[in-house]
Amino acid sequence: MTNLDKNIEKEIEDIIGKYQKREAKLLNYLIVDDEITFFLPLSDDNNISEEDIAKISDIVKGEYISTESINQEYRIKFKYGI
Repeated sequence: MTNLDKNIEKEIEDIIGKYQKREAKLLNYLIVDDEITFFLPLSDDNNISEEDIAKISDIVKGEYISTESINQEYRIKFKYGI
């Protein structure tokens, strides 16, 4: 399994963390080929802003693909170029 660099994880965690209500912020993601998907619980009830999607796109040097609501979570998918 591939993981992001710890500095990149921290940058993305800072963005995604503000959408999570719980005290312990979680950064859950899956990298498959040239796509990365981030997972946010639906129960937190905050969909990520376009501005923050653009920030994440810049961080992963890629482009936003889609946001889906599946199995109690938002799945935010990017094509990345890291």
